[in-house]
Amino acid sequence: MSIFTFTPTGAENLSALKAEYRSTITAPLDGMWETFTGMAKHFSIGGCNDNTGYCAFNDEQKMLQFFALPPANAPAAFRQSLAELKVSGAVVSTAEPAFLALCINHQTSVSEHAIMYHLADGTDCSDGLFPDEMTLRLMKLPDLKTAVDFAAKTIGADAGWLEHYFGGLVTRGELYGLFDGSALVATGECRPSATQPAFADVGMIVGTDQRGKGLATNMLRSLIEESKSRGLKPICSTECSNIAAQKAIAKAGFTAYHRILEITF
Repeated sequence: MSIFTFTPTGAENLSALKAEYRSTITAPLDGMWETFTGMAKHFSIGGCNDNTGYCAFNDEQKMLQFFALPPANAPAAFRQSLAELKVSGAVVSTAEPAFLALCINHQTSVSEHAIMYHLADGTDCSDGLFPDEMTLRLMKLPDLKTAVDFAAKTIGADAGWLEHYFGGLVTRGELYGLFDGSALVATGECRPSATQPAFADVGMIVGTDQRGKGLATNMLRSLIEESKSRGLKPICSTECSNIAAQKAIAKAGFTAYHRILEITF
C-alpha cells in the first residue's frame, strides 16, 4: 500500500526543507553539485500525519538529494520513491550521512566520482605567482565571449550553458582571467556560496597548451587569497579521474576530506 505521495514541484518551493537538509550534513556541499541539484527535477513528499520531505533527480533518473521528516519514516519513503519514480541510482557525498545510509541500503555497486577538498585550519599557503608576461585580472562583460570560447574548446562544455554560467560569474565579479598579452590562457572562479555563507567555491581551467607549467596551482593560490580577503573559507572539487588537477589542488594547500559517490540501485 502506498503511504507517501510524490508531487512534482520547483526547487524554489522547498527552501525551508533544503535549509533543514543542509543542517544535517557534516561538511559544505560542493557548489557545482549544488548547481546541478538546483537544475534537477524535484518532488515534494507528503503523507499522513504531516509527513513531509523532498527528493531531486537528474535526467538519468539518479537521485541527487533525499530528505524526509520525521527521520523514522525516511526508510519507507525512500523505498517507495525507488519503486514509484523508477530511480536508477544516486549521486551522493560522504558529507550527507543520512542520505548516504539510505542509498547504501539499496546499492548494487558504489564507485568514487569526485573528491571534495577544503583548506585545513593553519594551512600555510604560498602566494600565487605568474610569469612577468602574464596578467591576472577580473573579467568583464566584454570578455565573456572570449571566456566562453576558451572553456568550450578546453573542456568541451556546451557553449550555451557556459554563456549562462560565466555570464553570472562575470556579473557578480567572480570570474578571473589569466592573459598572456591578449590571449586568455586560464580562467579561475571564486564563487561565494549562496546557501553556505562561510564558504566560497574555487576552480580553474588551464589551456591545454599551457599545462605542466604550474599555472593551475598558482591560479588556485590566487583564488585562496581572494577567498580569504572576502572572509570566506575556500573549498573545491575535482573528478577522481583528473589526476593533474588533484596534484595542482594538493600543491595549492588543499586537503581531500570527502568523496562524491555514484551508486547504482
